[in-house]
Amino acid sequence: MFLRILITAIWIIGAVASANAKVVFNRGSSAEPDTLDPHKSSGNTASIVLADLMLGLMSSDAKGDVVLGAAESYTVSPDGLVYTFKLRPGLKWSDGTPLTADDYVYSFRRVQDPTTASRYAQWMWAIKNAEAINRGQMPLESLGVRAIDARTFEMTMTVPNPVILETLTSLTGYPVPRHVVEKFGQEWTAPGNMVSNGAYVLKERVPQTRVTLEKNPLFYDAANVQIDEVNFFPTENLGTALNRFRAGELDVALNFPAEQLEWLKTNMPKELHIAPNLGVYYFLFNNAKPPFNDLRARKALSMAVDREGMVDKLALNGAGPAYSLVPPVVTTYSVYKAKIASLPMTERMAEAKRLLAEAGFGPDNPLKFTLRYDTLEENRKMAIFIAAMWRPLGVAVELANSEFRDIQRRARTGDYEFMRFAYFSPFADASAYLNLYRSKDASNYTGFSNTDYDRFMSAANSTGDLAQRAAFMRQAEEVLMENYTIMPVYHYAGRRLVHQYVKGWVDNPRNQNLSRYLTIERPQ
Repeated sequence: MFLRILITAIWIIGAVASANAKVVFNRGSSAEPDTLDPHKSSGNTASIVLADLMLGLMSSDAKGDVVLGAAESYTVSPDGLVYTFKLRPGLKWSDGTPLTADDYVYSFRRVQDPTTASRYAQWMWAIKNAEAINRGQMPLESLGVRAIDARTFEMTMTVPNPVILETLTSLTGYPVPRHVVEKFGQEWTAPGNMVSNGAYVLKERVPQTRVTLEKNPLFYDAANVQIDEVNFFPTENLGTALNRFRAGELDVALNFPAEQLEWLKTNMPKELHIAPNLGVYYFLFNNAKPPFNDLRARKALSMAVDREGMVDKLALNGAGPAYSLVPPVVTTYSVYKAKIASLPMTERMAEAKRLLAEAGFGPDNPLKFTLRYDTLEENRKMAIFIAAMWRPLGVAVELANSEFRDIQRRARTGDYEFMRFAYFSPFADASAYLNLYRSKDASNYTGFSNTDYDRFMSAANSTGDLAQRAAFMRQAEEVLMENYTIMPVYHYAGRRLVHQYVKGWVDNPRNQNLSRYLTIERPQ
């Protein structure tokens, strides 16, 4: 009898301990986030972390669809210009400070403040006076936002905007805690300082090792958040990422070596997730500096790249060759495809040689420059393939490898000639891509400036007519592509590895897989 009681007691203790065990989720990410300040950050590496830390007025659900976030409801005026959001009752920052409509007023103004230098301020330029404020032409107080009361936030648009609700789910739509920002300045995002309003709070950040988040007990929906701790591990080496995934050190891997695809299809088919997304893989020409201030040089190099061949040889399963900036997964817009796409490679190579000769490059004066790429093995192979394709043109390319942070720095400062880059839009609209290349835009890293392009995008951003808006943007994309401002190579497909015990994972084009919607059911 005593033995039976003892066994029962041990079983009960074990069950309670199991029930109380911390649920930890280990996610592989591509690189170290540049910053965790949502208004200053750029790129997918930070946005995936910030999506767990911060909550905009609107958010996304487990499928990546737009849903209510900090707002419990909203209304739109008959003319489509005024949005009124009612915040959920009792919202708090993670330090217990009440979160009010004034926090969103402060944050939206901060995004447009020129001194913030927000990379994606243009996403919110549909708000009244936003562009003029961001260009230093009007005071912050003239932005079309106001707090009617502690729980009511009003936003006035210049023209109706079909994607404004999606925009509010992005980095620029996140609030930041004024009382913390003003206290700590640039250090407000440091562990111990950072205060957030999302499902998680920042616990620890070890450079080049991990970013650790823990569940926010003051999150409005904390009762339904099942994962207690989330670790984001930067894994730029895809071979290492795959090995760590197979060893169970990572529950989700962001990517894997392309050459392992067939093995994964055979051996881990249920863990393999391939789906279209909103990303584009491309190269930046520095249009402001020789040799790429010459359109002929840019066009020649772009013509000589066999995108279809590279996608096939590098086993980029699910990806599509790119002759446009905007990917075809943006279904509300008919993308413009560069004219070279219809020409056979033999004609393209002949024209490329002619253009280089016309620009003064040849055997006695070869075109020389540095092609810079970041650490991923896939990027190294891409660079080697491209350099080989240019060899028949007599082009002398020096390949240079940099960490992703250095790539971002060089892009911002113009310290490059030709450089690998990528962009993942947070929402499925052509404007999210095309607004980046307007003259003097903070995210226009190419030095490209074209009055026709600016005029088309200004017209697109100033009309509420969806058909006219799309037509203006398509004209702008034609200018961008026929000036060979950038060199798109392929449109991404998401390539993820997800263990079967990670429940609730839904592939979606926006790559929005918030930890708050997932559960971990590891086998005992």
